[in-house]
Amino acid sequence: MGFGMGAAIGSKLANPKKDVVLITGDGSFRMNCHELLTVSAQDLPIICFVMKNHVLGMVHQWQKLFFKRRFSATDIPDVLDHKKLCEAVGLNGYFADDIEELKESISKARAAKKGAVIVCNVEPEENVWPIVPPGDAIFNFRMEE
Repeated sequence: MGFGMGAAIGSKLANPKKDVVLITGDGSFRMNCHELLTVSAQDLPIICFVMKNHVLGMVHQWQKLFFKRRFSATDIPDVLDHKKLCEAVGLNGYFADDIEELKESISKARAAKKGAVIVCNVEPEENVWPIVPPGDAIFNFRMEE
């Protein structure tokens, strides 16, 4: 968690002619959103998609599936204005609540040729598969509830 932004920056620096896209959750994004300063300062046209579900997704999913829905410290308060954060560091920020807004945001972000964040709202109860049960081996992953 929090690794994606640094990896995207490194990928773009190593491959300047390639398009680089980061798909991350809102919790992971918050861990390293200060790296948007690096994206801006280095003029890196990275597009970051933030899956905003208002929870620390993997931990929330673990608590739901393996700990009888005893949720603890997984809710993320909706206090961050992603668009203002992007504007503060000289990048573009977009919101996409449906497929048409997503297509429009992608077109605008690509045309601007500078770093951008596209926030996509996702249902908090949406799961990600596969998932490894806590404390289990990586090869004992689960593909469904």
